[in-house]
Amino acid sequence: MFLRGLRRRTGRPVPELVTLFRSIVDGGREFHPIASDFLEHFMDGAGASRTMSPRWLRSFKVIKKAERKNQRRFERQLAREAGLVRDGESSWLRDYWDARINAFIGTELFYVSRMSLLRSQGSFVLTREGPEVRVSGTIRHRWFDPYDWDRGRWVYIPRHGFVPIAVGRELVEADEARNFLMESRHVQTLEGVCSDGRWPQRAKGRYTWSLVRTGRR
Repeated sequence: MFLRGLRRRTGRPVPELVTLFRSIVDGGREFHPIASDFLEHFMDGAGASRTMSPRWLRSFKVIKKAERKNQRRFERQLAREAGLVRDGESSWLRDYWDARINAFIGTELFYVSRMSLLRSQGSFVLTREGPEVRVSGTIRHRWFDPYDWDRGRWVYIPRHGFVPIAVGRELVEADEARNFLMESRHVQTLEGVCSDGRWPQRAKGRYTWSLVRTGRR
């Protein structure tokens, strides 16, 4: 989550640590409401998992970058698979890719999740019609990260300065807070065409990715 440190305890009374985190929650609502909400859930949520808004999560470039990284991985796989499909036949491709995410310091995502993972599970059908292979399918993206204070030494929080990571650990040990799982899911569809290339060119692909809209924001 942050730079690994050697100091494991603060040496401060637990009530003082509780007051510190409560003040961070109250003081951060104006600037980082989502981060404040999740820190409050850390204190009061009894360890229940929380589902992130895909719309909010995907508003950060680092998330879109991870999403695109996995899309390109699938596109390369599909291009290779297309070369193996015979005329008039179809083939399935099912696989998944993981992309690690490091949030930029100062963004609200940084205060919610410094390091996380985007797992993209894809399922596609390829059908050849002469020199072209039509591709369609879906990717189910799952972003997830445990909300904990187990790694690092400190984090800079506006208006509070450098706060030791050990505060969170000690609150968990004192049963004043509970770690929990954060996750978010969204689905994209793919429509595309892979055209055979002639030596020395490679097969060319044209792909269109579309987000499946749901009622959740």
